[in-house]
Amino acid sequence: MEKHLNKQSGKYVENISISEKIAYGGGDLASNLILVLTSTFVTFFYTDALGLNAAIIGSIMMFSRFADGFTDIFMGYVMDRVRTKHGKARPWLLWLAVPISVATILVFLVPNIGEAGKYVYVTITYNLVTTFLYTMINIPYGALTSLMSRDQNQRTVINIFRMFMAQIGSLIINACTLPFINALGGSGSQKSWIIVSVIYGVIAAALFLTCFAKTKERVQVSMEQKEDIRLGESFKLIMKNNYWLLIVGIWVSMAFGMSLNMSVGTYYAKYVLGNENVAGFLSALSILPVIVFMPAIVPLSKKHGKRNVAFVGSFIYMAGQVLMLVSPESAAWLLICSLIKGVGNAAIVGTLFAMVADTIEYGQWKTGKRVEGMLYSSTTFGAKVGMGIGGAVALGIIGAAGYDGLAAVQTEAAIYAIKQVYLVLPIPFLVLIPIFYGFYKLDKIYPKVMEDLEEREGKQ
Repeated sequence: MEKHLNKQSGKYVENISISEKIAYGGGDLASNLILVLTSTFVTFFYTDALGLNAAIIGSIMMFSRFADGFTDIFMGYVMDRVRTKHGKARPWLLWLAVPISVATILVFLVPNIGEAGKYVYVTITYNLVTTFLYTMINIPYGALTSLMSRDQNQRTVINIFRMFMAQIGSLIINACTLPFINALGGSGSQKSWIIVSVIYGVIAAALFLTCFAKTKERVQVSMEQKEDIRLGESFKLIMKNNYWLLIVGIWVSMAFGMSLNMSVGTYYAKYVLGNENVAGFLSALSILPVIVFMPAIVPLSKKHGKRNVAFVGSFIYMAGQVLMLVSPESAAWLLICSLIKGVGNAAIVGTLFAMVADTIEYGQWKTGKRVEGMLYSSTTFGAKVGMGIGGAVALGIIGAAGYDGLAAVQTEAAIYAIKQVYLVLPIPFLVLIPIFYGFYKLDKIYPKVMEDLEEREGKQ
């Protein structure tokens, strides 16, 4: 088995093949096929294809995100306690690949059972996908990074593959979904949405199953670390992890700012720019720099540290959002701003999950207990609550301003609300991100953390 020398510890660690990294990255591509379809576009489907009220849909989604946050924490706790012959994270990919794909299709199979019946159906199926099945497959998938390797550089590379393929998924779905749906019959046709959901669901299932089959869990903690830890004790352990708390702050701020922007992006393109298909191109162009610059994140992180790379990226991302105010009704200018945001986003997403994995080792070093499931799930809890509140606030504002998805022309108040939510409201949350990065110092002490952990485990 091929190994390489870890310069931090002076020990040899197992290499992870390119094919395994690609298979792992495919899991996030699958996640994005489902997540982007059931978050960015589903609100447009509910309001403009089914004629449902934007404010009510926003409330349903806010409830879902709050509930989703709590199921994240519970799933992390479950994952830490369940162990099989396939490991503790990988089996969930096998068990849930098909169920989550079927449930995604059900989201768009809203029957004609009256307005109240439709809201009930939306609540049930939307929560089935986002609150339960997505959580049950994505929490273990995310925690798998920390179980594939303990080498910091390997984790950075794994994360690059993950985020590169995730962005490929986002690029495809953002650029192609609305044009694809319009080619099949238009965004007002429920049949078009159902066909697209079937295609995405089948692809996602295949990618999840490949990820399960081709990856390996290498990190085996000692028997002392495997003892059962009660839920209350798990909370106490993660709250002692100060660097994890900073990552949560970054993720919540990012999620809140992005959800405000994304929730009304299609509405902004349709009613301000005059072409709903532009929304996909705006999102796609913000993703393209992430794909292009992602490979550069590895050498930059090795030379300057993950935190420093992300810190600079957070300023670039914020600048792209602020520059939108210069010419907000020019599609060409907004496309340029999206490219700028994408450059900054590459630095953030290219390092964030690897930094979460580092905080898992730091937590074990600081407390003597390893709870990767709880740490990862509690991180996503904050992000999902941020997404939920942001999305609900966005839809609530335009709903209160009089937005009507079935109306041929929107009121001036509704248009003004869409503009404010899309352009201005995300900025305060993006300002918080570099502030949190300013307090993150784990990169400097990580070699010492790993040296101490390996010494402790060598004595057991």
